[in-house]
Amino acid sequence: MSAAGPPVPEHGFKVYAPWYVCERGGFDRFDPRARTPALQKYDSAEFVRRLVTDPRDSLRFDAAEDVWSYAVPVPLGERGPGRARFATHQLVRTGLRKLYQPAHDRFYAFTVELFCDRPGLPRPQSPDGLEVGFVMRRRQVEMTAPPRVLRKLAHRLTADLLAAQNGSRGEPSVHGSEVEDVLWADLAQRLRFASDHRELLDQVGLRTQTQAWMTGGAGGQWRALGTPPPKDRPADRELELPMWRLPARSGDCTGGGSGPGAPPERSLWFGVVPTASGDHDDLGLPRLDEHHVYELRCFVRRPARPGHGHCPRQTSWSEPGEPFRLAAFFDPEGTKNRRISLTLPDLRAVAARAGGPPGPGGVAVTSPPGSQLSFDPGGGTPSGGTVGGSVPRTCTFALEIFMIVAFFLFSMFLPIVVFLFQLWWLLALRFCLPPSLSAVAALKTFFDGGGKLSTMGPAERARLDELLGSQGAAARLQESGAVQDEHGGDLLTALTPPPTVPLPAQPRPEPPVDDPLCGGG
Repeated sequence: MSAAGPPVPEHGFKVYAPWYVCERGGFDRFDPRARTPALQKYDSAEFVRRLVTDPRDSLRFDAAEDVWSYAVPVPLGERGPGRARFATHQLVRTGLRKLYQPAHDRFYAFTVELFCDRPGLPRPQSPDGLEVGFVMRRRQVEMTAPPRVLRKLAHRLTADLLAAQNGSRGEPSVHGSEVEDVLWADLAQRLRFASDHRELLDQVGLRTQTQAWMTGGAGGQWRALGTPPPKDRPADRELELPMWRLPARSGDCTGGGSGPGAPPERSLWFGVVPTASGDHDDLGLPRLDEHHVYELRCFVRRPARPGHGHCPRQTSWSEPGEPFRLAAFFDPEGTKNRRISLTLPDLRAVAARAGGPPGPGGVAVTSPPGSQLSFDPGGGTPSGGTVGGSVPRTCTFALEIFMIVAFFLFSMFLPIVVFLFQLWWLLALRFCLPPSLSAVAALKTFFDGGGKLSTMGPAERARLDELLGSQGAAARLQESGAVQDEHGGDLLTALTPPPTVPLPAQPRPEPPVDDPLCGGG
């Protein structure tokens, strides 16, 4: 009777990009490019249903919108005509990926395909017992060079990016608080740019580290990988996010039939990428923000074999995914993707409702004792008041009242903000439909005939007030001199809305690809 040989060790796993990502890129799973897991973009909160139906069906990343950008000033002499005349800044686009928030109607999945870590990278026989998930880590950078060196390097990088973007030359100014962001965010761009500016890069003194979000009973905090936990947080563990296996579809190919002994199905997995979070660390700083660079890594754990429960679980890790930054909540490139429509209360209907008996609806506001405000409105300028009340007092207001007053306050303060802070570009972000066609036509005739802002009479000022939405705005504009005299036509262009509401460009889907297994590949 021959002696039994040593037990065959269980294999680990290779975590690669899904097959359809490789097909679109023109490489196979043995190519080094296949080692980077994939990010997939969607424009609906129902994206998981779309992903499960066909994982290939996602949206392309746009080369202009889906990259991190930062604003630099535009000198007055370099501004374009029309609306561009009032744009005091322009965006410089880098090569770093940017992910938007759910409020922007953008959602993301992290997708991988599993293979056995054996010659030929065979597909796993079964997912039973496997634990598949991912972690979100961030990259921290510290630059020790003198500020003047960092500023000069950031300005040169910005000039190179602008030259590649629109052919403009010069060395634009970068705001001091953004210098390190600019230098750190676009690693690939800096590598291409390094050979031309080696003498400055050598002075930067770059130190980087990868941090993990560690959580426990005391909450969470970012800590460098390999850093031992504080004595008061010995049980902290890195936050792990779940992944789920995509179910097989009726049209999927296994490359070897469906009978006994046929190769197993593809092992495709996905996780939902968090792009916003309410978590904060023990210093009150948010877990996720728009300033850091993040990356995702997938892990696969296999439990110990029966009888080997004392052995640690075997864990295989993917390469880091594509680094990215997160968009701010009020990122203009993101907010333009979602439109919110409101109709102000009909004053006639509200007035008619006031003649009926009070109803249970509305907003009930309770003022606690000692918190009730009493004052004399003074015709719009309150001169004094008192705080009192011995018992709680509840007043119920029709919801329409809040909307009417809120919109009045907004309409009143918008021109004040524009004039007080000279934010004339705000006017280009407002348009009304239908516009006052007679006001537009009269002003166009005036400016086309050689008229200027300084030569406007009462009739032209009244027309301009109509477009600005505020009485007396044209006169204050003339007095301020904020818009140059000869740019009246550009102001009219900025205030004139399009004939119809413009529809946002629909994001393009990724191109369809066929599974090479269907052809015996």
